[in-house]
Amino acid sequence: MLPLALISAALLNAQQTADIRVDVDLVTVSCSVTDRGGVPVRGLKREDFELRDNGQPREIGNFWQESDLPLTIAFIADVSGSQLGFIKSHREAVAKFFQQVMSPADRAMVVEVARQARLLSDLTASSDALSAAVERIGTREGTESPLLGPPCRNASFPHTCGGTALWHGVYYAASQLKPVTGRKAIIILSDGMDTGSDISLTNVIEMAQSAGVVVYSIKYANPMRFVSLMATIAQAVSHGMERLSRETGGLTFANPGRKISEVFSQIESDLRNMYVLGFTPPSDARDGAFHKLDATTIRPNLVIRSRNGYWARGSEK
Repeated sequence: MLPLALISAALLNAQQTADIRVDVDLVTVSCSVTDRGGVPVRGLKREDFELRDNGQPREIGNFWQESDLPLTIAFIADVSGSQLGFIKSHREAVAKFFQQVMSPADRAMVVEVARQARLLSDLTASSDALSAAVERIGTREGTESPLLGPPCRNASFPHTCGGTALWHGVYYAASQLKPVTGRKAIIILSDGMDTGSDISLTNVIEMAQSAGVVVYSIKYANPMRFVSLMATIAQAVSHGMERLSRETGGLTFANPGRKISEVFSQIESDLRNMYVLGFTPPSDARDGAFHKLDATTIRPNLVIRSRNGYWARGSEK
């Protein structure tokens, strides 16, 4: 016979999941809360948080911590020319994440980006399918995998989107995760250099925010590899991935090298210890516009990260 505490927790999780599915107007905000040293803070309650929507305080009607919900992860590996020296590292990193972090209840998908975004594995919990997808990263077989989303096209590049359609791939990965409930994230392995996607970074951020996806960026870049001074400068000033992670409540890690296990441990801790705040906007706030969100905690000396906004549903006429 199951302990009463486990039964109660299961019923609570089921009720909270139902809340997400039934109330289509519900806005959920996933928050990572740590102390000043970066250690996750557990045991917070609803009354420890405050939430503002375009500066207006909102009542937190739903509150829970996602410690027991499965993870859904989209891995995006950049295999363009600037990442040729890191492709083996990308394969090893993704394989290590699946080995170190994934549980039988978790699901993942694997995407590679170069001139197009390719789906190496759709969402699955199969370790065999994910291992096979990892082996295809950066190979000829990978380039023959199905496209993720429509073909990437750009007026400057009639048939493709240049060398790295990074934002195109992230956009359509986020769109795949949008209908999924629970904890979901995108992990990008790249130098962050998008070269000609037909989707802007702003649109990618909007899609990720609307999908409730947290983006973690792992930046593999070695400026000494570039023979072009302009390419070196462009890489150095490229902060698109950092902005994408920051505005979705995620983190950026630079050149992890042998510390990739520590990076994945931090990402896992972040995802498995998130709090979720839910509120239903009043009728006059359902204007179809972008709303700035500000989640804070009343407890001192705590650091909170969350997405910085959402697109409101339009009011029904």
